[in-house]
Amino acid sequence: MRKINVTINSLSEMDYASAVMKLRSSTMPRLALTDSPECCDDIDRDDDGYCESCDTYTERSNDDIYLWNYGYKPFGSMYRDVMNGEFVWLPTDELTTSTMIYGLELEVEYRNEHDIGYVIETLKGINAAFGAYNHNSPVVCIGKEDSTVDVEFVTAPFTYEAYLKALPILKVTLEQAQRYFKAYYANSAGAHIHVNKNSLSLTTAFAWIQFHYDNPGLIADIAQRSIGKDAEWCYMQKPDIPVAQIAKQKYGFPNRGALADTRNTIEHRYFRSNLRMERISKNIEFLESLHTYFNTLTYQDMVRDGAHKLYAYLAHVSLMRHMYPNLYDYLVKREYISCV
Repeated sequence: MRKINVTINSLSEMDYASAVMKLRSSTMPRLALTDSPECCDDIDRDDDGYCESCDTYTERSNDDIYLWNYGYKPFGSMYRDVMNGEFVWLPTDELTTSTMIYGLELEVEYRNEHDIGYVIETLKGINAAFGAYNHNSPVVCIGKEDSTVDVEFVTAPFTYEAYLKALPILKVTLEQAQRYFKAYYANSAGAHIHVNKNSLSLTTAFAWIQFHYDNPGLIADIAQRSIGKDAEWCYMQKPDIPVAQIAKQKYGFPNRGALADTRNTIEHRYFRSNLRMERISKNIEFLESLHTYFNTLTYQDMVRDGAHKLYAYLAHVSLMRHMYPNLYDYLVKREYISCV
């Protein structure tokens, strides 16, 4: 397992200023958004530029820009990593169980006015954070439509090390985005995180799902969701129900539970949306800590010694607090871990 240097939560004035300067010199990658709304493809317009679907007569301007439609899924074959201190793209099919990759879907609502410029600024920042600074850079994050929210920011898969390298610019970007969007206090918004199924050995996958079943209270706390009617869709208010309802593999919308099984990933749908950097980091750290810890266990460790149980996992987080500072602080605050 490779050594990862964890970036501290707070930025020095110099680091913050450097992140701001990089943002100012960046442009949004052109494929982060589209210039063709779904109803206005060229095939929909007549020779005079009229589109019957949206009842517009003039042709689109070169400055027009739109969210990608919900079904657009450009990511999956490559992931973002760090080699020799620089961002790189690597093929997903060459991953082993020693490395996990994550894909983030961050749902938000406009705070006041609906302005595509806010989306552009946020996409510029998220892409720049992962090393995509220019108009022609391969895109790392796109903006998509979603029927339940105003905008969904969707990233390419990335490693934990890539995420840590992205933190300085991400922090500046999300602080700015909080002025434009609501996330935690949106009517219905999640921060879904995909993990790569091929990075889970059979033993690790067993521990992963069993841990979610055994600890619905912890999952609800980590997700920052209440145990009640608002969380009914993901069954987290019913800790005594069978595993089939908490962590069952489910396909299709809308009957997707807290864990949704897709073709190549397990989608963790329970996280409440958030634009606070420490909360997003807490969620990424939670999944990274599960993978790192469970990946060391044998089936015998779990059956004979209960090494996949909550007490053993919390001991791992406490021991590795330097790796998971946001997660550790949160678990101390929620009194799962004693700091004495």
